[in-house]
Amino acid sequence: MRNVKATIRRRNAELIDFANTIMSNAPDRRGWIERFRLALGMSITDLAELVGVSRPSISRMEYREKEGSITIKQLDKVADAMGGKLVYAIVPAEGTMKDIVMKQARKKARRIIKRTRAHMALESQSEGLQSQEEAIEELAEELVREMARGFWK
Repeated sequence: MRNVKATIRRRNAELIDFANTIMSNAPDRRGWIERFRLALGMSITDLAELVGVSRPSISRMEYREKEGSITIKQLDKVADAMGGKLVYAIVPAEGTMKDIVMKQARKKARRIIKRTRAHMALESQSEGLQSQEEAIEELAEELVREMARGFWK
């Protein structure tokens, strides 16, 4: 079961990282409605007729999309009218999915290592330990492999 979950997690991460690579190249000045419409050589008036709304309604939709207040249902309707398909994704703000997971693992590992080292110092057992950063990296990789319950806490 653990292998199945790890495979599903890995495949989803690969898909999201792929989408992120594609999306990171898209300029932000225009929304997808406007970008798709212009790529088709379609006017706002043409799109309004296809969607069955007024020209100002399309302008408002394009504006609301840029502002982040358009609904997914509206985007889907406009995409369909233009012969497109809405593709909705959440991608990492920075880096890859693995970077996000490793950041959390290092955070958790750092807490564990600091607590462990504090106890060992109290008992004078810190002789011969690997460097703190090496220990954190090693534990972080183990935490990622195990992906135990409570990983994201």
